[in-house]
Amino acid sequence: MTRSVGLLRGINVGPTTKVPMATLRSLFEEAGATDVTTLLNSGNVVFSGSVDVPALLARIRSATGVQTHLLVVEAATFRRVAGAMPFAGDESRLTITFMPSVPAHVDIPNGIEPELIHVGAEAVYQSFPDGISNTKLKPAFWKQFPAESTARNLRTVTKVLALLD
Repeated sequence: MTRSVGLLRGINVGPTTKVPMATLRSLFEEAGATDVTTLLNSGNVVFSGSVDVPALLARIRSATGVQTHLLVVEAATFRRVAGAMPFAGDESRLTITFMPSVPAHVDIPNGIEPELIHVGAEAVYQSFPDGISNTKLKPAFWKQFPAESTARNLRTVTKVLALLD
């Protein structure tokens, strides 16, 4: 049976986006997923089988009041994207932005140094030597990408990979 990673965007980042992980696991199971595990409190779900994403999102909203986006990434793709990280260093200062597809052209602004950005074939990779909270990228940069796009630091990605094994 296919293993996949469900990445929910923007949950549990404020008082209006609370989604308990026990509720999230139950909703995935109701949607037909099996062997469901969540990681951290930030919308990382590892599961077997398949789910109807629009129906699951509707159930999440109905059960919690939270409207979110969900990107489902098959295990092999998740491993490949993680393995393509072009930067090294502190895993908490490196991120991978997963998305359903990378646009053919991406405008990367000047003057963001010492940050580094690499637009890969399947994801966007970033290095934040001064810390993620000190990014020089404006939110408008991310409007170039699909709404389901969601970032995880490499420390979290490494923990998700361990759940896939």
